[in-house]
Amino acid sequence: MLNLDSLIIEFDKGLRTLFAKAPTARPYPDADIADAELSEAEKKHAAALMRINHTGEICAQALYQGQALTARDPVVQEKLKLAAW
Repeated sequence: MLNLDSLIIEFDKGLRTLFAKAPTARPYPDADIADAELSEAEKKHAAALMRINHTGEICAQALYQGQALTARDPVVQEKLKLAAW
């Protein structure tokens, strides 16, 4: 059975995912690589693809967190929690 603490923790994770600011402690991995020359259409297309990719990653994390929240098997629950990170 789902307890209130678990529900609050998962709700907090969701809020942190939606409103978190990205950490900037690590150096940018391609800082020394020149940007490719792209047309405006190519830039817009690349940006749209990245938004789709990011949305998919966030949705996958939410799916794993939700499944972990309701999993009955502790081993499965732990694996789903790890997959959500």
